Amino acid sequence: MTCFLPLQLKTASVNRTDIYRQAIKRTFADLYSVARHEVDVSWNKDGDNITVRCADKTFTHETIHDDDDGALEFVSTHEDPVTVRLTNDERLRLEQMDPDRLNGF
Repeated sequence: MTCFLPLQLKTASVNRTDIYRQAIKRTFADLYSVARHEVDVSWNKDGDNITVRCADKTFTHETIHDDDDGALEFVSTHEDPVTVRLTNDERLRLEQMDPDRLNGF
């Protein structure tokens, strides 16, 4: 049974990333009136920065500053900051992936 643990952890990680990616794409697409597929979201190799490219603008977020509230702030040198907030459904999906978080761990 333990041989499946790495696969389960990898799957959970991918799903968590997908949830955040969807939230980021939704927020930027709505803000800049573009289709979601036109919003490019990428994590750097170490996973400590997220870069968003949308409507010829570039924003970054340093993941080391993440809070537990699910809100991510993206900054740009030429634009106002953009805050991405998870919907209740997205937050619920994340909580279901991390049952220990619900138990206070």
